[in-house]
Amino acid sequence: MASVRYRKRGDSNLWTYEIRNEGKTVAHNSGFKTKKLAESEAEPILQELRLGKRISRDISLVDLYQEWLELKILPSSRSEETKKKYLLRKNTIERLFGNKKVTQIRASEYQRIMNKYGQTVGRNFLGRLNTGIHQSIQMAIADKVLIDDFTQHVELFSSKEQQMTEEKYLHTEKDYLDLLLAVKRKFDYQRSIVPYIVYFLLKTGMRFGELVALTWNEVDFDRGLLKTYRRYNTLSHKFVPPKNKTSIRMVPIDEECIKILRLLQTEQERSNMELGIKNRYRMIFQHFGYIHSVPDIASVNKALSVLLNELDIYPIITTKGARHTYGSYLWHKGFDLGVIAKILGHRDISMLVEVYGHTLEEKIFEEFNQIRDIWKDCS
Repeated sequence: MASVRYRKRGDSNLWTYEIRNEGKTVAHNSGFKTKKLAESEAEPILQELRLGKRISRDISLVDLYQEWLELKILPSSRSEETKKKYLLRKNTIERLFGNKKVTQIRASEYQRIMNKYGQTVGRNFLGRLNTGIHQSIQMAIADKVLIDDFTQHVELFSSKEQQMTEEKYLHTEKDYLDLLLAVKRKFDYQRSIVPYIVYFLLKTGMRFGELVALTWNEVDFDRGLLKTYRRYNTLSHKFVPPKNKTSIRMVPIDEECIKILRLLQTEQERSNMELGIKNRYRMIFQHFGYIHSVPDIASVNKALSVLLNELDIYPIITTKGARHTYGSYLWHKGFDLGVIAKILGHRDISMLVEVYGHTLEEKIFEEFNQIRDIWKDCS
């Protein structure tokens, strides 16, 4: 596949580009004052080479999707994690369609394949896969390639039930407070850091990746605030950008959290010193038991599940459920949706209305009683 390389040459600091295809230089030029100027000339040539070589009626669906990725997704400002998800969907397409050409896939066959695959995945994943295929086909059609869009009238069905809203959060304030108390009883840094993570997920509503990315530099003990501006990926073991701009925020914590953090910091420093371990990034939830400093989300979800079963609390929530529960708890306590959105890092309240609008059971009955009281004054 054609590729381009940009370099700055000599004392003049001028830019040059070289386009290679199948091991040979097919285009080059120099003398550009900025890299952007070099790109403006090279990129159209590069795309023309790629399109002329790849997009035709004989192209396979998986190759067309790959071309769409390289032209529309990979150069975009999307996060690396998001781009990886697109690349993983390519593997799914290859598994479902093999090397079948786009001209060989009929609408009925596509519907049949999506129906079968829908028996194993959720509606959301199925929809994202279909959208990527549809957009890659539309790119080819826009390039005057004579193919039919077999995705146009597809209907998506998923036999895998999505988690009901009621299964995403703890239903009562009592369950929430009982869980917090039980987690605190398990605090023992020498044994595990996981209970601390669960506790702060429940007390801050932060995303798992945001919480484990925190360092001691991001704690304002005097004002009772945590600053979050990035996430930590426990698969790649790297810090990654925040989910969106509104994810960069200050999160309030109470005196109890501050006390726990001070004790945790002391215990962590003592243990690291005794074991000769360096907390390279000064991560709050670093623990000597993990090669890469912090546990992964699966370990935390498992511990949370075990604890909920011990307490006989239903539903069995995940780290994301802890976030939903905190949002519901704040809503139950009468906090404004705009304030809750800011604390949780949502762009606006629309997500809150969808996710937290269910409220807790106590809140529902409280509102029912207030409605009844209105009519007492009228009688």
